Amino acid sequence: MSPAPRPSSRPAPRVSSSYFGPKGHANFDFGHDIVRLLDERGVQVEGIAPIEAKPGNKGIYMPIGWKQDHIDPCNGVYYPGGFVLNDVKSGHTAAIHDIYLRPDGAHAQVEVDGVPQGEQLVATYRLHEFVPNVPTPRPLEGGIGPKHWPFYTSAYLSRTVRDLTGIPLNEGDYLANLDAVVQYVP
Repeated sequence: MSPAPRPSSRPAPRVSSSYFGPKGHANFDFGHDIVRLLDERGVQVEGIAPIEAKPGNKGIYMPIGWKQDHIDPCNGVYYPGGFVLNDVKSGHTAAIHDIYLRPDGAHAQVEVDGVPQGEQLVATYRLHEFVPNVPTPRPLEGGIGPKHWPFYTSAYLSRTVRDLTGIPLNEGDYLANLDAVVQYVP
């Protein structure tokens, strides 16, 4: 597989000295229905470094570390890189990159077929599903973090994916689970 296309314009993230953690990982695992729809349509998920696509369109892997992400008091938790949805049949691509997790969901810079669309809300979550899981101890992994943090399709992502690929993705559909652990123990 060829490397994922790089977004044509990447705004520089705001400078911050607060990092999410010294090391760790975040797995954003797509739901079974999303994987099935991507596979049926022939859409390939490709990573934009440092984010990596998981084999079989299963999701993405986001490293956590001093140089990978940071917390901006105004903009949320920042993840550099991103991923591309590459619809091989139609030739359309949607790049989602420079991701910020904020109280209302995941915001990202989006490019459709290489044309910047600006920052968009691409996924939402429900605070009552997230808050109880944040401080989950992960002793076998040397850290803390939620094993279960469901994300849902935003109106923008639903409309964009439907327009580009025909995949019947609706606002509020289950998109993925974020399993993240921040490690403080070597």
